[in-house]
Amino acid sequence: MIQEYEEKIGQFEVLLQRITTDLTSNVVLEKMTPTDVWRRSERDITSLRDLARQLRDLMLLLKPEVAPTIRRQVDALLEHLKAFEETLEKQGSEGDSKAALEELRRASIEGANLLELAKKIRENPSKSLSTILRLKEVYDAKEYLSAVSIPEASFIRFENLKRAIKNLNLSILNIEQALKDLKNSLDAVSDELSKFQPISEEKSEG
Repeated sequence: MIQEYEEKIGQFEVLLQRITTDLTSNVVLEKMTPTDVWRRSERDITSLRDLARQLRDLMLLLKPEVAPTIRRQVDALLEHLKAFEETLEKQGSEGDSKAALEELRRASIEGANLLELAKKIRENPSKSLSTILRLKEVYDAKEYLSAVSIPEASFIRFENLKRAIKNLNLSILNIEQALKDLKNSLDAVSDELSKFQPISEEKSEG
């Protein structure tokens, strides 16, 4: 998981830098038609959107206790990317291209904030997950250790270690299930919160 997370962060950073350099900083695009701007940017925008969602899912597993912050920053990025695309779809004047690129610049800022958060989580993931990953490394070494020819006294100690690793593996499964349950609970709470609507002033007066 950590290796995959590292790869996604790297891919996201490279793509965000390319979008910032080739799109948001390119004043020539402001004079192009919305169709041409979208044709030039579609692949990168789609890729950035997909990577943001993949990062979100990994970040929620690595640091579930900051789930609201993770969701808020990813949603902010996705909203500006959606606004960029919708502005281009209006097929209006050249001014629409300029307005769309303004939304993309805002998306780049949100992307940079998300990247910073992702790196912080990489350096300081949830303590429970760190424990899981360390125990998994020990467990993965079990097969190698049990196959090595060693003196009888050492063999007995390793047999005890094998049993301990087996017990730790059961603990890993329990912790992983607890994390899944926590993620489901957070998703449920988020869904419920999204149903709340502010009471209008008219209803308040009534």
